[in-house]
Amino acid sequence: MSLLRWVPHRGTLPPLPPLSQRPGTPVLLLHGLMGSPGNFERTVTALLELGAPVVAPLYGDRGTVAVERSFTELVDAASDLPTPFDIVGHSLGGYLGLRLAHEFPVRTLVGVGACFRGLPLPPRRAVRAAIPLVMGRGAGDLMTAEPFAAELPARTRVVSLVSDADTIVPAASSDLGEVRHLTGVRHEHLPAQADAILDALEWTP
Repeated sequence: MSLLRWVPHRGTLPPLPPLSQRPGTPVLLLHGLMGSPGNFERTVTALLELGAPVVAPLYGDRGTVAVERSFTELVDAASDLPTPFDIVGHSLGGYLGLRLAHEFPVRTLVGVGACFRGLPLPPRRAVRAAIPLVMGRGAGDLMTAEPFAAELPARTRVVSLVSDADTIVPAASSDLGEVRHLTGVRHEHLPAQADAILDALEWTP
């Protein structure tokens, strides 16, 4: 169990109308490790103003459980969506979104500081051992000596937003599809970059 799962959530989602009340391509928003759907508060508000159907599940005890458990939860959630759908994924959510795009008809995937290729192992063994205890099994599962393979899904447009102020996910891990660079945005603030996310998504019904 992660100690940091008790860290307060950042942001609060506005009420989400049922998908049946909003025709068009749904947008599935996936928070990152130790994140929550509320991290996308500004982005969701902007999407709702466009008339987009929005789904933003809280999964995997805020992403702190084993990555495969989080993925299974999201496969179940995605199975209930009309297809095709779009995905916006932050950090771990970007990695899981890429995997979903290989399983479902996804029109556009926007990675936001996405760790498509995992996270580098810390050089010190003690730090490597402590991370899963403090940050949860999900963090440990993402750490890798060799980058994960990351392939573009055959029928999915992929856009990756990368910030020069992101000290959590290396730019090399986010390098997939069309890469767009942001300046001065910290990793935890990336989900709130509504303008950049909507520009990348190019949502239409």
